[in-house]
Amino acid sequence: MEPTREIYWNIVGGALLYVLALVAVAFFAWGVLRRVRLWHLGNPEERWDRVGERVGGLLMEVIGLRRHRRRSFPALIHVLIFYGFLAQFVATSMISLQEWSGVHFLRGSFYQGYSLLSDVFGILAIVGLCMALWRRLVLRPAHLHSFMDDWFSLGLLLVLFFQGFVLEGCRIAVTELHQQPDLAAWSPAGHAVALLLDGIGSDQLSAMHRSLWWIHGATAFLFIGYLSHGKLGHILYGPLNIFLRNLDGSGKLSHPDIEAVLDSDPDALENLGVGRIDQFTWKQLLNLDACVNCGRCEEVCPAHSSGAALSPRKLVQDLKQHLHQAGPAFLDATSDAEADPAPDLPTLVEPSSGATGRAAVTEEEIWGCRTCGACQTECPVFVEHIPTIIDMRRNLVMTEARMGEETQQFLKNIEDRAHPWVGTPHDREGWFADLDIKVLGRGDTAEYLFWVGCTGAMVDRNIKVTRAMVRVLQAAGVDFAVLGAEESCTGDPARRAGEELSFQTCAKTNVETFERYGVEKIITTCPHCLNSFKNEYADFDGRYEVVHHTELIADLVRSGRLRLRKEIPSLTYHDPCYLGRHNEVYDEPREILGGLSQPGGFRDMERSRSRALCCGSGGGYAWMDDSAPERINHQRLEDVRSSEASTAAVSCPFCMQMFDEALGAKDPEGSIRVADIAELVADALDEQA
Repeated sequence: MEPTREIYWNIVGGALLYVLALVAVAFFAWGVLRRVRLWHLGNPEERWDRVGERVGGLLMEVIGLRRHRRRSFPALIHVLIFYGFLAQFVATSMISLQEWSGVHFLRGSFYQGYSLLSDVFGILAIVGLCMALWRRLVLRPAHLHSFMDDWFSLGLLLVLFFQGFVLEGCRIAVTELHQQPDLAAWSPAGHAVALLLDGIGSDQLSAMHRSLWWIHGATAFLFIGYLSHGKLGHILYGPLNIFLRNLDGSGKLSHPDIEAVLDSDPDALENLGVGRIDQFTWKQLLNLDACVNCGRCEEVCPAHSSGAALSPRKLVQDLKQHLHQAGPAFLDATSDAEADPAPDLPTLVEPSSGATGRAAVTEEEIWGCRTCGACQTECPVFVEHIPTIIDMRRNLVMTEARMGEETQQFLKNIEDRAHPWVGTPHDREGWFADLDIKVLGRGDTAEYLFWVGCTGAMVDRNIKVTRAMVRVLQAAGVDFAVLGAEESCTGDPARRAGEELSFQTCAKTNVETFERYGVEKIITTCPHCLNSFKNEYADFDGRYEVVHHTELIADLVRSGRLRLRKEIPSLTYHDPCYLGRHNEVYDEPREILGGLSQPGGFRDMERSRSRALCCGSGGGYAWMDDSAPERINHQRLEDVRSSEASTAAVSCPFCMQMFDEALGAKDPEGSIRVADIAELVADALDEQA
């Protein structure tokens, strides 16, 4: 007898199944439609370009689980549940296809393989679900927050799989266990259940099977209806969010044309940035529903680990709750021009003083962000936390002037002096007064512009780095010039603090200067400046070949224009956020340091590369006080100490600033040396000479 089975064996009244299916699908569709309508509250944003790249990335993340694999145990759980669920979905679809098409293809060896794989993947799914429950009930990592929705989702899936196997066991016990024992063995889980049920009469098993079949069907339809509403909604909204991810990289923020807006509508100043939920873009609102509340962003957030108010996970979840509370009122207002949008609902951002507890998020949360990108790098569904936070900062700064005194001061300095520093005794030319270098404003020309940056020209410790870089460039015979007094802040600190107008003013000024001197290639020691030139100045017609000094030095070493002596006994490296996570430069600094350290002398910190801990200076915190219980830069110094390296290399002026403060507070005996890679290379060249 050819191996196969009757699909609707023992079932009477199957037409009712279609009625239940219609109800479930209608409830599912209502949930999706409700969310889509809420997303339409947002402003327009183009996310449908480069379809091939989007599809490729989607497959890598959904099928290849690329970001999930960054955490081995949770990744294993997700692999078991995901592929177990996917296999059952395919198996059920094949049954439906056979029934609807009338072609009986589930037969013979194909049916045997189908039965085996269906059961094996179902067992793996149950194992994964039990592991997930163990993790939440017993291991309970601090970043994993469990709510009723989590328990219901896991429980519902577990019930579905168990029901399926018991149902299969009832059928096998009646139709195959004794009649076709060889065929029954091809369904290992169902076979095991059938053995447990052996001894119960056929009539009783048939009645049990029929009742359980309908219960299982109702449970499955409950799952379908619930899918678009609760925790399991990430099955839908997560892949959509991944497909619509930002393809320009995390280092680039949105470019609102503020001057054009103000020229067309002077009253638009009241609506700069995001002060209401309907002022986000539709994609930012989709982010909120895509968030699975897994806590990975919270686990890696340096602000959260320092004790600051910010948790990226909580911020997104609070905004999501606010969207679903206030969104319907805003939708009603769009259909009624005289309606007052959400008059009695909580505001979006609560002031620091006079708190009522009725806002979605607080100022302290918004100002806690360092824009390091750790949250976005870890998020498995590509939620974009930083643009959301910066848009709310823009409203606080440009519309409501709600910012700390330190923020106000460095923004004023950028506007008045074209640099953010207060009380510096240096100007932009003092650092090279005794050096023989080219200056574009004096009629010199060069292949490269060496962009020094505000900190590289005006902070004593970083002036040493700048001068060391000049020695390296001259030793390698690189043709370079500087701007000197004509250099101006790139505007990066202003943009990350929410002062978009100042950033755009700086950007346009610099683009005009570069155009005047025909600048095409730029070298910089500052990752923040690199990020602005490389990723953001194109919005102002500024397109350049921009290279970080570590990239250039690595190339010079490879080409033989620089030779380095291996002299440092123990060495580690701190990855700057704006060089590493935001611009993916990880290998070149390590290549250089490998050439500087003695054999076996270079060692990475435990948190390195894309998982490196931020120094704490991003998002304007190079000029703002870190009042959290535990300073981020002090935590990073402990990472250095744990590596047991005597020298820590950096490649960012802000990181140098933060390490200097940490060394003064936590290492007064001077057991650890912190130096820029340019300084280490220059020292090696000096000794070689």
